[in-house]
Amino acid sequence: METAAAIDTRPRVMVLDDDPEMASYVAAAMRRAGFLPTVTPNAEVFFRELSDEHSIILVDLMMPGKDGIQVLHELGEKKCTASIVLISTVAMRILGAAERIALGHGLRLLGSLRKPFEVSELLDVVTTAPPPVPKKKKKKEIAPVTTEELRRGIDADEFIVHFQPKIQVKSLEFVAVEALARWAHPERGLLSPAHFIGTAEQHDLIGPLTSAIIGKAFHQCAVWLDAGLRLKLAVNVSTRSLGDYDLPEWFEEQTRMAGILPHQVVIEITESWITRDPLAMLEILTRLRMKGFSLSIDDFGTGYSTMLKLKNIPFSELKLDQSFIRDAASDAEARYIVESSISLGQKLGLHLVAEGVERQEDWDLITELGCDEGQGYFIARPMRGSDVPNWLGRWQAYLGK
Repeated sequence: METAAAIDTRPRVMVLDDDPEMASYVAAAMRRAGFLPTVTPNAEVFFRELSDEHSIILVDLMMPGKDGIQVLHELGEKKCTASIVLISTVAMRILGAAERIALGHGLRLLGSLRKPFEVSELLDVVTTAPPPVPKKKKKKEIAPVTTEELRRGIDADEFIVHFQPKIQVKSLEFVAVEALARWAHPERGLLSPAHFIGTAEQHDLIGPLTSAIIGKAFHQCAVWLDAGLRLKLAVNVSTRSLGDYDLPEWFEEQTRMAGILPHQVVIEITESWITRDPLAMLEILTRLRMKGFSLSIDDFGTGYSTMLKLKNIPFSELKLDQSFIRDAASDAEARYIVESSISLGQKLGLHLVAEGVERQEDWDLITELGCDEGQGYFIARPMRGSDVPNWLGRWQAYLGK
């Protein structure tokens, strides 16, 4: 009586590499470690032989025909659940980009190895516990409001202001807030600017909307001042307003009406603007500085012609974008960008603010690198003006004051 052939239960591994010597080296190492490897020299053979039984895939990036990046793309489309290891002779920055691509396609990335590598390095990576399949972040669908709806909301005075505290890094003192527009919509609840700023800018409603928000923010600043709380107030100005020659006088009048001074106000302007009349913008921003207002270049590092703007426009503050702060504690390249931005700001004599400080390691980083102020959920979430004194009490209690 014949017995059934024994089933090979070793974990199956696919090695995609067109270099026969390297492929044999990897396959031998995997075999000695208890895996069952299959070597394929090109993507066509690879996808023909790939099955759900393969638990690990080693992908060389520099492949003829369909390269490793294209392979990752296709694996993502096929919703492959095998763990991925990248191997290549490419520069580390390219290898790092390939890692981000793999994760972006929802693949289980074990790690990457730059050729040549030792067997021990390979085994360290392939014996790592398989990570869970990363969930692709779904972009929240933002339903923009209609022009009529926005006009009605402005006329009904439905817009409110929330304030997010800023802390001086060295002293831990509460020194400033950023005013953030919110719409208390009667049917849709509290809406962020993403729902209404685009409509306001496209349909000439940014003026009345800005007026409503600035008026309330300045009034709240005056209330705090009367209570003995001296804070700088940062407000965002739409780039559509940068062509209004009367903007400096309008801001000056708003501070006068509220009973505060221009030097208490920081005007934040997003870095990614493009203007058709740079000379008019330069005149307006320069006159704002001459009247005592501070100017902040917001979201630094994400826009266009950054260095030219820093050179030509009299900014007094540089605000580091949260996307760099969020990654800098664990990503060397993000850290280098933050370091160089802070160094540049210091040499230009600019006040430095880090936004998006969400973890202890983010705070430790901006402290180490010499940032002046920090802002983010690690410190406080945006809140109503009336809630700021209570938050300040908790902050001071935390500091033992």
